[in-house]
Amino acid sequence: MGDIGEALFVSTLNNERASCCVQDLRTGTDLMRYKGGGTMQPNSLQMLEEHFVIAANSTKPLLHVWPINGQEQVTSIRYVVPGKVNALALTPDSAYLIAAIQETIYVWHLNSGRLLNTLSKHYQPINCIRFTDSGEHFATGGKDGAVLVWNLTRAVAPFGSGDSEENAPLYNFNDHGLAVTDVHIGLGGIRAFMYTVSMDRCCKVYDLSDGTMLLSVVFPVSLHSVIVNRLETSVYVGTSEGQVLVFHMDKVPRMKEYHLEEEESQAFVGHTTGTAVTCLALAVNGQQLISGGEDKRVCIWDVASRQLVKSILQPGAITNLYLRLISTSRFHPGPKEQKSFADNLKRMISPDDDDDCIELLITEEYANAPRFPEPNFDNSYDGSAGISVSLPDDYEDVTMSDPENDSADIDDQTSETDSSSFQADVKKLRAANARLKLEAKRLMNLNIDQIVNNVQGAKSSKKNKKLRKK
Repeated sequence: MGDIGEALFVSTLNNERASCCVQDLRTGTDLMRYKGGGTMQPNSLQMLEEHFVIAANSTKPLLHVWPINGQEQVTSIRYVVPGKVNALALTPDSAYLIAAIQETIYVWHLNSGRLLNTLSKHYQPINCIRFTDSGEHFATGGKDGAVLVWNLTRAVAPFGSGDSEENAPLYNFNDHGLAVTDVHIGLGGIRAFMYTVSMDRCCKVYDLSDGTMLLSVVFPVSLHSVIVNRLETSVYVGTSEGQVLVFHMDKVPRMKEYHLEEEESQAFVGHTTGTAVTCLALAVNGQQLISGGEDKRVCIWDVASRQLVKSILQPGAITNLYLRLISTSRFHPGPKEQKSFADNLKRMISPDDDDDCIELLITEEYANAPRFPEPNFDNSYDGSAGISVSLPDDYEDVTMSDPENDSADIDDQTSETDSSSFQADVKKLRAANARLKLEAKRLMNLNIDQIVNNVQGAKSSKKNKKLRKK
């Protein structure tokens, strides 16, 4: 096993050397280079089942898949989609793939490749898709300035089962005046905070639990990217002027709209002036900030001092920046991982088929599992046969409360079962039941007597106190 480290997945607009490269965040050395996929679309680089890398081509309607430990694409998979993908996202369990083609959202089930649904509520192309940490909801931000929050369960509804209300988003936020460039969702599922940035120079904070906007921070320049630390106390935004600005949630004045002045913003200065910072990421410990921009540089910053620790030159403008905590042994050449997803994606929505089922492979391990003998209910009676009750020696034998009814019941059951042993067992159990009832009654009387004595004792003590006072 290799050492666990932070791997930085970087894709650029220049595909002469590789479509994507993986670098060690600590040393800056290359761990892997993925080739043959062309230039990757921004907001499309994802990890698939911890063993594969998937990304969308920026010029063709294709999705490319690489094994994490191989430079060449998986030859048996060629994902052809209805159009050029603007943004791509996977559920945390890699079960569903959400792709934005222009203003339409496509939902695929990866294991079967079925197209489950299409959602069209944006009016202009979608720029980014982000899932909550629980995977139950996702948000889409588009060039129309809208941010829509969707419920995944409704989005994967079967064909023909939903109407317009079923396909409606959970929330529809239209507070931005220009294109939404990036979205970040904190921890907490649907109770999390959502942070959005736009070309209109605003960063807005929403509470997903009730769908309200909590804060709007106005910056002096347009914004292209956003990232928040795990405590959600510091919000970092990448600007169009090559700076990374930060504002602190615990120091924001109590107003819904706040204008952040240049002297108030703590800037990370290191990128080329006039080039946009398109990608942001935070190290696991939260002490290092990673930024990528159009100036072909990946900068690593110390958060506390805002000093530039390292600058890594890339062959082209940065389109994706993805940080993952992973073992370095994953990138070593080895056996091919068994893929558990479909070889192609359907391009049309199809209804459920009667032949759709989950196939189970029974191996010898299960076939040779120990087998328990089947129970025999021939001599059973409500599970009470063979029960013995032990009683103290000082108990006296008690007769039945209603011997005529009891004997009649026993005669009926005896006539049906024709068994003398059965009648004897029933008599023993009923006798034991009567003894237990007497004992319970005796204990109840003792408890009542004790309570009465305690009450009388309390009353007498109060009378004695009154007499003493007199």
